Amino acid sequence: MKQKSKYQKELEKEPFYNLKDEDFGEEVKFKIDENSFKGGVPFKCHGKNSILIDKKVSFNDFEFTYPVWQCSKCKKEFLDFEQAKRYEKFLIMKKLLEEDPITIERNMNFDGKAFFFRFPKELTSNLHKEDLVDIKLLSTDGRMFLVEVKHGH
Repeated sequence: MKQKSKYQKELEKEPFYNLKDEDFGEEVKFKIDENSFKGGVPFKCHGKNSILIDKKVSFNDFEFTYPVWQCSKCKKEFLDFEQAKRYEKFLIMKKLLEEDPITIERNMNFDGKAFFFRFPKELTSNLHKEDLVDIKLLSTDGRMFLVEVKHGH
């Protein structure tokens, strides 16, 4: 029997790793507005267009501002696709600050021109050669990055 990698063992500790149908509660129905994936288009609520406002959330000393569409009558808030992606990034950063995330230490390689590292095969099943890597520098000393793999065209 093949021995599990350290990463696989850590992954299996995650609370949602082995979810089964019976683990889910009741069925939830929701409506997705036709403008949800357009971005920049107000939502309709109470027969009127919602207005764009800035909302602030903070966690410890970390403050995040993001736009939301808000109904001027009931104050219900809506997020379009782009706004939701931006808010999701805040939630990811919050999770990094709150918890001890799964970490993987890899050796750095150098091919004579550039430094690089390889992703473990356990993480690559959803990656494709056409994908793009978006790298954000997080520290001024050039030693801390946020790496996001985006679907290529």
